[in-house]
Amino acid sequence: MTTLRRLYYEYSTYHIISRGNNRQNILQNHEDKLSFLESLSNYKLRYSFKLFAFVLMDNHFHLIIETNPAHNISRVMQGILLSYSNKFRRKYCYVGHVWQGRFFSKVIQSEPQVIQNIEYIHNNPVRASMVRSCVEFSWSSACYYGGLPNSVIDKLIDINRFGEI
Repeated sequence: MTTLRRLYYEYSTYHIISRGNNRQNILQNHEDKLSFLESLSNYKLRYSFKLFAFVLMDNHFHLIIETNPAHNISRVMQGILLSYSNKFRRKYCYVGHVWQGRFFSKVIQSEPQVIQNIEYIHNNPVRASMVRSCVEFSWSSACYYGGLPNSVIDKLIDINRFGEI
């Protein structure tokens, strides 16, 4: 069975999810998560997308991204996922797929939906019983929105379109 082609829209906002193959932990430690954020930052500069929110769990991640007309979401995610996969394979002498299938993407059509999706992903560590409050989790943009300074995260987040959330 063939996979359906993704629909692309100019200046679209997407909720992106990708999971480790076989649900394995691919963002295993502090160093791995920093490496993923480095890939994210590099491709953010290269493809000029806006990042409104993210959370990095051990076996998956969520992103809220707005693309620009010059680059579609598939090209953006291909760069990010391939960059991190190569780093992961080198570090762990890993052979095979790092990511489980295609990444999931859902178009977010309104500002209230963007805010709702941001709250959803920020509460992912709370639902997983990793922390009691989403601002306690350091691998999420919730720290930024909660006013807790983090030099790595502060440079990644764009909130110009929606103001303070």
